Amino acid sequence: MESDTTVPRERRKAGPFGTVALQEAWDKLYRARAILEAEQAHLRDDRIALQGEIEALNLREQAVAKREWNIKEYERLMALERAEAEDKASESTISKLTRAPFDMARSVFGQKK
Repeated sequence: MESDTTVPRERRKAGPFGTVALQEAWDKLYRARAILEAEQAHLRDDRIALQGEIEALNLREQAVAKREWNIKEYERLMALERAEAEDKASESTISKLTRAPFDMARSVFGQKK
């Protein structure tokens, strides 16, 4: 009685196209696929983590921009206050005393037109 396959039994076990070689090839394919899936999972996790880092960085960038704007606005207000204080301080007491007679004469005689 003949076997079901046309390939002899010896060749089925050890031949280059036999079931052992075929099984080894499939095992190799399965291992490669498992490694690929593991790498894809790591890549996906890294991408998700990186996306979270980018979002946090964008939020921080917006906070820094807002803080910088607040500081510039504060500095502008302080410069205006300093300028007003300098204008008031520039008119010293001696300046007022030396100009007083002329201011009085102007008020009495009126200004020239």
